[in-house]
Amino acid sequence: MGRIQTNIGLMTGLPIADIVKQLMEVSGRPRDNLVQRTDKLREQQNAFNELAARLLSIRYVANEFGKAEVFDSKEAVSSHPEALSARVTGDPPRGSFLFTPVRQVQNHQLLSAGVASESEPLGGGTFSFRFGAHVARSAAPETFNGGEGIARGRIRITDRSGARAEVDLSTARTVNDVIEAVNSTAGINVTLEAHGDGFRLVDHTGQSVSNLMVQEVGAGTTAASLGMDGINTGEVAAVGRDLIHLFDDLDLIHLNDGAGMTVNAALPDLMITFRDGTQGTVDLSPIEEGTNTVIRERTLGEVLDRINTQLSGKARAEIAPDGDRLVVTDLTGGTGTFRIESAHGGRTAEDLGIAGESSGDAITGRRLLGGLQSVLLSSLNGGRGWGPLGSLELTDRDGGFAEVDLSAAETLEGVIRAINDAGIGITARVNSARNGIELVDASGGTGNLIVAGEAAEKLGIAVDAAVNAANSGNMHLKVVSHNTRLADLNGGRGVVRGKFAVYDSAGNGGTVDLTQSAIQTVGDVIREIERLPGQFSATISETGDGITISDLADGGGKLRVQESGGTTARDLGLAREAETVDIGNGPQQAIRGSLTHTITLDEGDSLDDLRQKINEVGGGLSATILLDGSARPHRLALVSEQAGARGELVIDDSQIGISVTETVRPRDAMLLLGRREDAAGSVLASSPTNSFSGVLPGVTLDVRQPSAQPVGVTVSRTDSKVVSTATAFVENFNAFRAHQKELTAFDAETGEGSLLTGNAAALRMETDLANLLSGRVFGAGSIQSLGEVGIRLKDDGSLELDEGRLKERFAEDPEAVRDFFTTETHGVAPRLKAAIDRLAGEDDSLLTTRFRTLQDQIESNEQRIEHWNSRLEREQERLLMHFYQMETSIAKLQGNLSALEAIQPLPPLVSLRGGD
Repeated sequence: MGRIQTNIGLMTGLPIADIVKQLMEVSGRPRDNLVQRTDKLREQQNAFNELAARLLSIRYVANEFGKAEVFDSKEAVSSHPEALSARVTGDPPRGSFLFTPVRQVQNHQLLSAGVASESEPLGGGTFSFRFGAHVARSAAPETFNGGEGIARGRIRITDRSGARAEVDLSTARTVNDVIEAVNSTAGINVTLEAHGDGFRLVDHTGQSVSNLMVQEVGAGTTAASLGMDGINTGEVAAVGRDLIHLFDDLDLIHLNDGAGMTVNAALPDLMITFRDGTQGTVDLSPIEEGTNTVIRERTLGEVLDRINTQLSGKARAEIAPDGDRLVVTDLTGGTGTFRIESAHGGRTAEDLGIAGESSGDAITGRRLLGGLQSVLLSSLNGGRGWGPLGSLELTDRDGGFAEVDLSAAETLEGVIRAINDAGIGITARVNSARNGIELVDASGGTGNLIVAGEAAEKLGIAVDAAVNAANSGNMHLKVVSHNTRLADLNGGRGVVRGKFAVYDSAGNGGTVDLTQSAIQTVGDVIREIERLPGQFSATISETGDGITISDLADGGGKLRVQESGGTTARDLGLAREAETVDIGNGPQQAIRGSLTHTITLDEGDSLDDLRQKINEVGGGLSATILLDGSARPHRLALVSEQAGARGELVIDDSQIGISVTETVRPRDAMLLLGRREDAAGSVLASSPTNSFSGVLPGVTLDVRQPSAQPVGVTVSRTDSKVVSTATAFVENFNAFRAHQKELTAFDAETGEGSLLTGNAAALRMETDLANLLSGRVFGAGSIQSLGEVGIRLKDDGSLELDEGRLKERFAEDPEAVRDFFTTETHGVAPRLKAAIDRLAGEDDSLLTTRFRTLQDQIESNEQRIEHWNSRLEREQERLLMHFYQMETSIAKLQGNLSALEAIQPLPPLVSLRGGD
């Protein structure tokens, strides 16, 4: 049915819409009153919600007050925070403790020789760097003296001039620490150096007034722990006792220059053929649960016990008398060949140094520990060694000749010492890159330097030329093994624990997921790669610094490694292209992963180009150029981005036209527990950062500068949390009280109230809380009111905190304050929580019930409003229709009137009668 479309009636001229609107306003007044009442109910509901939220904030603080740790909170105060700061990070014991900050952490820093311009060409070549050990690797202190380490203290050295001095070794931890301490001691003219498995002391006075002597100071045992207590000689040099040897409690990770040993997770590891013709196997699978193929937390003694148990009296494995190797003795009484080999393609026999055979009863293994400051030859060439080296033929440039027998050499130092003992004008030393050795001719002759023989070829030092030096280059010390922890790679930066995919040349493969907690070592990664559904193998690379993945599918595609959105493959050195190589099985595709970063310089590249390329690699080495003000002022400054000893870099600059030298040695921070003078019986802790979190449980100590004097750290109870919690409680309560007061206010002058004026629920909240906070508390100890701890209820209903009173009462009796707040049921915190739960809890609390009641009223009103809206809509339609009908009727009437008006009047009647 149509509606009137205009506001003004066409016939009547009446404002129809306005008339209807006014009529509807009159009819809708009951509905509008209901809407207003409903809106007020919603306002009340929102007000109660806000009050409930404020009450819950009070309850949260009350919950904090109910925790005993608030009252047992401790603080750590340093007597010299500029040297050693302290902060509580746990629950430390109370008391006073002494620490001596020895040194801060140092990053490895190096500086290049100067050039005239940073843009002048360097001549091309390669520059490489990596993290990890070098060939002058120092033995771990845990391997000294059967695991006893170094006894810190003082020693007295007398040189041959009769001068004597005390050397402070109270903070010596490593081989370098000992050497530097001796060599920097003023008043004596001696030097200390590593020599085989011990130290060698050399006198430089040129006198013979006194014997060269080393003595203990006081009742110390430092000289004995260094193997030098017996030095008392008229000779120019003296060698101390051996410090390094195998022992039962030696952790296996120290074997093979830190490579440890690897076993098979499921199959036997050793195959043994006895002299009586019988055979046996030894299974060294991990005892611990899981599938990790690497033994990490076991000792050499445990391995020997397991071998001997499984051999059932047919052979005996033990540490050899020289302490450097193992010896396995056949006990069968047979006359055949005694043989030990790794089973199932493993390397366990090689890792234990006992692989081989003997026509006698015993197999004596190779050396398993490097020297005091040297590495095993078996750790070079990627961990494969070269076997017996044979002889070395040396001819210096002045014609001096010597043949050096290296067949018995087992360490790189042994090779160097044998060459230097040859008695001609050639000396050997570790090269400047510390990745190999260098032979230097000092004879002064002009002929060729000749280094020949089988050993020369193996060691990479063969030469026959008019040169003064022969450098082996990189001898590829094995720095990555199955046992290497992922967290230790990249100078301790570790590996991003993400995912990467490996696909063989046929396109088959899958994803390696390093987010799994079970994957902790490089060996675990290798195992995961080989489990993928492709045809490839994974091994430690032939250069010993990464993982090599070899393709076995012989497909038409490319072997590839693909990142899965992170840098995991890159961190493992695997983010590179495959190449065709021959690694023993003929030509095949391989990705030869490496953690050595090699930078290639073109002929025209400059110092600045080298800087840019180093920084672009992102391998943890930062390069900048500085000016020193000299004639050749531009120098390349290199800094390891990884702090401490684990951030030590091995840099090879031998192939470019500029050399770098070390300016700052990488060192861990050191903190002595106690005084220096008591160091022998104390603990010397080290950290790759300046923070120490374990030396004082629950406290983190930060070394800020070395200190000659001990720093006291006092751990005591503190009232800071009590005060801050009380402050938060008062502030939250007052915020609630102010809002509640605003909602219930009444203006007596105007007679106007607020939203919740006179509301019973609002008044009950005020009453219940006021009674609780002002009343006495029984059953919670000697304190019976909040006023006793400085919290007072004021006349206006708000709280006031007397912080001084709270601190005073807490200092007098902290347990009483704690009990007052925390005692179950009767304490202030439980009572306050219970009261607030009754007022604003989730279930049948006062405000919850009130909220539901309001909600029911609101919903009922909304239904009535909806009914009214429908009724009024119908009424509006009726009125509009009425007016429409009225207009229609009027229009009809007007039409009739118009029709009537259009009728013409009839003329008068004419008489038709004749004659008229």
